[in-house]
Amino acid sequence: MFVIPAWNEAARIGAVLERVRALPGDFELVVVDDGSTDGTLEAARRIADPRLRVIAAPHNMGAAGARNLGVAEARGTWIAFQDSDDEWLPEKLAKQMARLAANPDFVGAYCGLLTVGALDARPGERTTLRYMPDPSVKPVEGDILEPLLVHNMISTQTLVVRRDVFLALGSFDEATTPIEDWDFALRLAHRGRVAFVDEPLVHQRFSPDSITRGTRRRTESRARLVTKNMGLFASRPHRLAWQYYILAGESRKAGDLAAARRYLSLARNMHPADPRPWAMSLYVAGLSLVAPFNGPPRPDRPAG
Repeated sequence: MFVIPAWNEAARIGAVLERVRALPGDFELVVVDDGSTDGTLEAARRIADPRLRVIAAPHNMGAAGARNLGVAEARGTWIAFQDSDDEWLPEKLAKQMARLAANPDFVGAYCGLLTVGALDARPGERTTLRYMPDPSVKPVEGDILEPLLVHNMISTQTLVVRRDVFLALGSFDEATTPIEDWDFALRLAHRGRVAFVDEPLVHQRFSPDSITRGTRRRTESRARLVTKNMGLFASRPHRLAWQYYILAGESRKAGDLAAARRYLSLARNMHPADPRPWAMSLYVAGLSLVAPFNGPPRPDRPAG
């Protein structure tokens, strides 16, 4: 079963659904119109396919909320997610379901994600490619809780999960957007073993205005993720220190030097032997000295 959230996608929702409808197999396709104002709902409803159901959200809920609504309305046993600007390779779902069939104790499966960046490139900027999870990350299958405490390895559109497990784990936490996929992956990995297909079966377009580039919002979501999962992090002080170190760096980039200093203090206390928080502390101290002469920091560019 597929869940696709759509917000103001009238111009391309038809092409998106055509790609999904062309995939092999018998499946249910649920499109959730997330309060669009451009005719997306009408465009989706014009497509005649008995496998397709189009649901209108009561208001703009955001992608996480729209996905949760779609799963709640779904009837299938297994759930997969796709976004309107992503592309699945035709064999994606079949390969994941084969891994799950071979490992019936696994609670879900994910695959590799190839991110294509700078398609809306500025003059002189080159197209970039990035594979997730990074080849340095281990393990990537089975008990993957430990690496998930460091890396966001499972993007929503790479995930296949049992619907009953998804609902039992509380669905996506809409307050952790834009990293609600990471928050859910932690809960999923804590629940059981996860399968992995090490192929770039999903291609993601990553534009300069992507929501995940909003530094302040991402920092707030990461801080919430750490707080929610403190029970997991507290028993691994070096992992908790790393998250505080990253939060400090993101706070510094956002111009919030007070928050950066606070997170660095926590990181040093958690893992005093790590030289990185000490080095960044010196750097932030230097920035704090010159900040009064440079004026207030510029706010983040609004997320698209």
